[in-house]
Amino acid sequence: MHSMTAALAANTTTQPPDPAAQEEGGWVADAFATAWNWGSENLPGGNFTMLGALLLLAVAADQAGKKKAGGGTATAGKGLGKGIVGFFKALWGGVVALAKAVRAVARFYGGRELRGEPRSTATFFKAGTPIGTPVAQVVSMASIALAPPKVSLVKPRRRQPSPWARNAASWIEGYRGKGAVALDRAVRFALWCVRVAGKVWRFLKGVWGVLAAVYAFCAPVVATFARALAAWHCWPYAARGLARLGLTLALVGLAVPAWRTWTIVLLVLAVGAGLAAAHRFQPKPPGDDAVYGPRLWVILRDDLGLPEEELRENWLRLPESLAAPDARIALRLPWTFRGSDVERAQVTDLLNSRLPGEWVGRYSFTGEHFTAVYTHKPPPKPPAPTPEPPAAVDIWDPKVQEILASLGPDDFYCGQDTFNQPIIQKMSDEQAHWALSVGSGGGKSAFLQFLAVQMLMKRGIIIGLDPKMVSLTPLIGIPGIHLYGDPQAPQDMRATLEWLAEVVTARNYEKKHKIRTDFPPLYVFLEECNQLADILKEHYNAIKVTGAPAGDPIWRDGVATILRLGREVNVHIIAVFQDFKDTQFGNVSLVPLFPFKILGSYREQQWKRIMGASFPMPPIQKKAGRMVLVTDTGDVTRIQTPYVPWDDTLTKDENQKKAYKLLAAYYNELREKHGYSTEGLYSAPPAPSPEVAPALLRGLSRDTAPEGPNRGSEGGLSDETAGHAVTHPGSVTPGVTGSVTPLRLIPGQAGTQAPEGAPQAPVLLTIAEIAHELATRGYAIKANTISVHKKRRDQGADNGFPVGVVGQDGKERWTLEQLTYFYEQRGYEKTEPQNAVEKDDASDAV
Repeated sequence: MHSMTAALAANTTTQPPDPAAQEEGGWVADAFATAWNWGSENLPGGNFTMLGALLLLAVAADQAGKKKAGGGTATAGKGLGKGIVGFFKALWGGVVALAKAVRAVARFYGGRELRGEPRSTATFFKAGTPIGTPVAQVVSMASIALAPPKVSLVKPRRRQPSPWARNAASWIEGYRGKGAVALDRAVRFALWCVRVAGKVWRFLKGVWGVLAAVYAFCAPVVATFARALAAWHCWPYAARGLARLGLTLALVGLAVPAWRTWTIVLLVLAVGAGLAAAHRFQPKPPGDDAVYGPRLWVILRDDLGLPEEELRENWLRLPESLAAPDARIALRLPWTFRGSDVERAQVTDLLNSRLPGEWVGRYSFTGEHFTAVYTHKPPPKPPAPTPEPPAAVDIWDPKVQEILASLGPDDFYCGQDTFNQPIIQKMSDEQAHWALSVGSGGGKSAFLQFLAVQMLMKRGIIIGLDPKMVSLTPLIGIPGIHLYGDPQAPQDMRATLEWLAEVVTARNYEKKHKIRTDFPPLYVFLEECNQLADILKEHYNAIKVTGAPAGDPIWRDGVATILRLGREVNVHIIAVFQDFKDTQFGNVSLVPLFPFKILGSYREQQWKRIMGASFPMPPIQKKAGRMVLVTDTGDVTRIQTPYVPWDDTLTKDENQKKAYKLLAAYYNELREKHGYSTEGLYSAPPAPSPEVAPALLRGLSRDTAPEGPNRGSEGGLSDETAGHAVTHPGSVTPGVTGSVTPLRLIPGQAGTQAPEGAPQAPVLLTIAEIAHELATRGYAIKANTISVHKKRRDQGADNGFPVGVVGQDGKERWTLEQLTYFYEQRGYEKTEPQNAVEKDDASDAV
């Protein structure tokens, strides 16, 4: 210490302070300390007595100073007494002011109002309601049952550019004239502006969406804070005190620099917690009991005859949510309520007219109180599901096989109905012929194949005309089944229909004269009748002679005859139509001849066109095997037809091949087991023509091997008549050489006078010469008929008329064998003596 003092003294120019001078005046402090210590030890009350005396002296001095300043003449003793009294008054005032300050601080941090009476019924721990202010009932729009807006789930159709805009765009895109570069740049700039404007619009739209989302989140929070601050006087005292204390601490913390940082951090955390709490604990809207209860009670109280002072809570209670499934409205009834139907209806009507929803009540008049409890009217019971046929019926099911084994001679099992009961239909009398109209994928082919199973069980002969040869494919090669499915040979189908008409006529003659009355069944499949009618019509127009009817007579003379007379002699037609238009079938009305119809996979227009408006249309079902049986009596039956089960692990083609293989084996088994009889056919059905390769394949010479589609030439005139030596116009494919096989004769064909093996050129004849030769051989073919067929060939019709050889004179000539073969393929036959015809028929009878 002395060293530091010396160091400081060494660096100063002034003299250090004198210790003696510093001790001057210290005696006053020593005297005050001595007096203070003596008073504390000797005076009663110690230092407090001394303080009181000093206070009295100060008051007396103050009063004396005031009197002297005012010029009064009061005595010193009197002034001292007043000073003492004033002192105590001032002291009491200070104590009162201090007490008021303490009370104000206590009220402030105790949560009470700073002044005045309480403004709510709140307590220290319980919130209250405002005093003297009517409480307004807030109606929540969410509690009012309104119809939901109709929102369409169908996307609006995008507007297509107008024809003017498309034409303008095409012109701009294809313009190559003057100013094309400037026009292209202008268009590109315009398109760039449009793209930029679109991007800016999408950006602004996204910003607006973000702001809307922020507002949607913040608006409820702000509204919650606003409602909370507006209800400040209804807060519990404890909550208000804590809020004030927290505000004071925040202000003190912000005022003190050392505490400011932590205060700001705590304030941010408190604001975040307040926002989260405000968003989580938003005040719920008033329930339906508060919204509807008071207004409903005003009317219901008068209806029940109750006094006005009765409380609603004692008589009526509504649920918080009327839309709740288990909502109940409890109503207590007075003893005077009789509960008649009229009174009950009045209460029910009042509730249904004032409350959302539809309510039904249950009244009770037993027990201590009469009550009525209303609940939501239950929804109507859904209608019983419409009976449906089974999803599938397996043809190999033992039940199906049992039904097939028990069928009668005229009974046919069609399928299972909506009650899973077998439907058996007779193919006889008025329903001897069936008509089918089944759309694509409706199971038509499977149904025809299932009918063929039952026809083979009945030992029947089956004749099938199928231009597409799809439905009857499994029947190919089965004994007693004759199929005609080559659309290139319409003469075979025409000849078959004519033969069937003759068989029906012959059977009716025998039955009429009682020669024979029982005939084996003969079933005729007419598949794709509309296409069949077109094929036959084209063939008829090709062979039609002058003076012949305009319409194809095969439908009137052949099919209609079979339909009218066949039911009496066990001949039945199962026809498949797409449309019943009489004009397509030679203007012969075929609809009345089919009183029994089977429809499937149909459309509404198709049903009305075929059945008319008098028949109720069943639900449309696009399902394989789901069909409808309709009779002229008005009976409509929905069924599921049996078919070979479908294997989901296989493709469609693989399933079809598998079904055809199983059905073909089953057909052969049935034919071997039951056999068949050709009695009553009188003659064999017309033999189908050999199938000829299409003209496009015949005209190619790519494959001339014996095993190829064109095969090698066998020589003779058969090459020419078969088309091997003929090149049809337009039939040669570019880059492919057509067949140029020369005409030649086989040995011995030149005649008996010619030497063996000597070749001889064929004789070429004109149309007139050929017509004369055909007439001498018994063919009723005139020269004008040949000319018409040649003219149609020249006009581009692919009627198969052969191409002859053009001579030096420019005339076309043919061989007699060419045209003989052509007309024999079209159904022309020789006319022979009657005895020869009868002899041939007898020899061909089976």
